[in-house]
Amino acid sequence: MSDNTTAARPYAQAVFETAQADSSQLKWSELLSFLTSVVNNEAMNEALDSPHIGAVEKGELLIEVCGGEITEANRNFVKLLAENGRLKLLPEITELYEQLRAKAESKIEAVVTSAYQLSDAQQKAMIEALKKKLGCDVTLVTEIDETLIGGAVIRAGDLVIDGSVHAKLADLAQTLTH
Repeated sequence: MSDNTTAARPYAQAVFETAQADSSQLKWSELLSFLTSVVNNEAMNEALDSPHIGAVEKGELLIEVCGGEITEANRNFVKLLAENGRLKLLPEITELYEQLRAKAESKIEAVVTSAYQLSDAQQKAMIEALKKKLGCDVTLVTEIDETLIGGAVIRAGDLVIDGSVHAKLADLAQTLTH
């Protein structure tokens, strides 16, 4: 676990609890996503790293970039991050917030990496099997990695299922060498 993730966790939890309290989960998701793209911008990144700009000014700069769509709670959050020197944690905060939100909404994103493009029928079957195994709604994201040779690797939260030919060959080689 990275230090950034550890430092970001309490902020993500606080935002999530705030969003749940006033049913503004989607609005916070949108704001956090926007703030993350802003702090990842090269020019903004330079400004946030500048020793010539104070913490309060950095927060105000970020708030100004957000324009009129930002609520008082959003402003307070940005100010808190700025005062604590945590604006650069926004990508991690956003990721953790989205994980909390997905868990609360009984949703999970599963990434399926396969050697070839999966057919619609294969994707449907995978979604149904994962729904049954995980007990929640599953959104499937597919990726192609030709080095797998065949089969697939499924990642859904902490669950990893490696059914790739590459992994099976590695297991066979391990067995043969012992």
